Amino acid sequence: MTCTLHQLRHSHATELVNGGVSLGTIRKRLGHRHIQTTLRYAEISDASADAELRIWRRKQR
Repeated sequence: MTCTLHQLRHSHATELVNGGVSLGTIRKRLGHRHIQTTLRYAEISDASADAELRIWRRKQR
């Protein structure tokens, strides 16, 4: 299987966002001027989203 540069950037951004790195930091890392461009690359996993919500709920108590 062959990967394109675009696919590698997408995978890297996704790994970072799922690791808890802020979108602002990822934007700088990828060299994007606008955060909207970064949002195209970075997709949070369901597991990461669920974990983040569990942490938020605990803080609300």
